[in-house]
Amino acid sequence: MHNASQLPLSALWSTDQSGTFAILQLVPVAVLAVPARLSLPEWVATVHAGDMTQDREAIAAAIGHGAPFQVEFALRCLDGITRRVRLSGLPSGPGCYHGFITDLSAHHEALESARREAGEYRLLIENTTDLIAHADTAGNYLSISPSYESMMGWNPASVVGQPVIAFLHPDDRQHSAAALSSVLGGGVLPNVVEVRKRHRDGHYIVLGTKASAIIDPATGQCVGAVMVSRDITRDKEMLRDFEERATHDALTGLPNRAWLHQHVDRLLASGTADTLTALLFMDLNGFKEVNDTMGHAAGDVLLQLVSARLKHCMRPDDAVARLGGDEFVVAAVCGDSADARAIALRLIEALKAPFRVHGTLVNVGAAVGISLARGGAATTAGMLQDADSAMYAAKARGDGSFEIFQRPVNSP
Repeated sequence: MHNASQLPLSALWSTDQSGTFAILQLVPVAVLAVPARLSLPEWVATVHAGDMTQDREAIAAAIGHGAPFQVEFALRCLDGITRRVRLSGLPSGPGCYHGFITDLSAHHEALESARREAGEYRLLIENTTDLIAHADTAGNYLSISPSYESMMGWNPASVVGQPVIAFLHPDDRQHSAAALSSVLGGGVLPNVVEVRKRHRDGHYIVLGTKASAIIDPATGQCVGAVMVSRDITRDKEMLRDFEERATHDALTGLPNRAWLHQHVDRLLASGTADTLTALLFMDLNGFKEVNDTMGHAAGDVLLQLVSARLKHCMRPDDAVARLGGDEFVVAAVCGDSADARAIALRLIEALKAPFRVHGTLVNVGAAVGISLARGGAATTAGMLQDADSAMYAAKARGDGSFEIFQRPVNSP
């Protein structure tokens, strides 16, 4: 088991829309094997040190329903140590998940010691930061841990005897009541239930709750349920921050190339015979001169000003992304090529007025290349390449205009 001299394991992981699992951050480094092209349940099977059937099924079921999950198991590591870990995951988009692996080895060693001594066990319960509660078969609180008062502001006298769902956000009560009813009816709740619980001062805290039935060993009947909840607000904020950093440009705040690819993939997949997916590839004219004469800091300011102006002239459903350098792409759904031309003209017009950079008026324009597709065999990569080619054709004319890509007659 985990040796106290060893660093605890922590990892940040993700899956893409195809379900492929990847480790993004790992401490200590190089202690986990991640063979290529495995799904998360498949990877768990390769590193699970015990019977992994139930855990693998629980993870697959949660992913199948797009639900958050949390499982604990013994993890074989490359440094020869078997660690007890918690694997938690939250959906971050269609078919995608992000989550954490947290080392619980020290915690489990403490629990084993506490079980040997009733006094130590009571000390652990009374001082845990998790919310531990018991409910009767009617779904009312029988007891709560002291952490309820420190975290939620409620003292036991004001909670015991009241329905569990009374403290939940109204929008969370129906699915939470169904989950608790299932547990009290003898069902198994393999997934963590995400709820918003009301603090005594009125605000809500996001919790991940695991519920299990309490079975009378003499009769085999369910006599209540125990619920363990953990504040996952910070985890969700960290995941949102990670997703923001992974999908948006740090300088301008615009979506980046990765986000654009996913967005255009969705546009192409949902396109109809009456609509066109349009990509407008822009390259700024005069940006290099600003960098060379005023410095890169001025160039960064100019890119931020251009980004703000481009966002301002977009239609509500259009999206503008920065690919890098002075290259921008607008993705839009158009009724015909005239709509795409109108967007290109609006973009060019938006850049005509000078920008004030460090007290100096700077003029830049843009060459715009347009590619159009109705889905089918079209791909995001192919459309970007076509729009790039059209942009270079427009740039070669030097008139600050746009060009629509025309596929050669003899091309496939």
